[in-house]
Formats: sequence, structure tokens, C-alpha cells
Amino acid sequence: MEDWHGAYTRLWKGRTFENVWEAMENELLDKMNHPRLRKKAEVKFFEAVRRVNESDLSDAEKLQLISAYITCLENLKQKD
Repeated sequence: MEDWHGAYTRLWKGRTFENVWEAMENELLDKMNHPRLRKKAEVKFFEAVRRVNESDLSDAEKLQLISAYITCLENLKQKD
């Protein structure tokens, strides 16, 4: 399942990541926006899945990446 790291990097062209899991968590937590403008993790998850689905990644990469997003969201919900 580690192949999704490359797919995530290709999906977000122009960005550099030291830790892809952390980048995905920050994306779902909407940490790049001001706290009053942040969307819920579920909304960001839906937007991320839509972005993956509309990308030019292969079907296998899309499934791996969506699975990684599901895992990340589940981990975030367990932390709450």
C-alpha cells in the first residue's frame, strides 16, 4: 500500500512533503486555512476523494489513495 505516496505527490504537483501522512492529516484538518474558515474533516475528505477521482491517476492508484484517505480520516476520528 505504500505506492500511494507517489500518487499523492503527483496529485499535489508543486508541493514538497517531508511526511506524506502528516500532509494528508493537515489537508483533512484544513490547517492551511484560518481557524474560522476551516471545513470539517468529512467535508475535506469528500473534496479529496473527488479530486482523486477526477485526476489522471490510474484506477489502482486512485483506489490506493482513497484507501489511505479513509485510514487517515479514521485515525483522526479516533484521536477525537
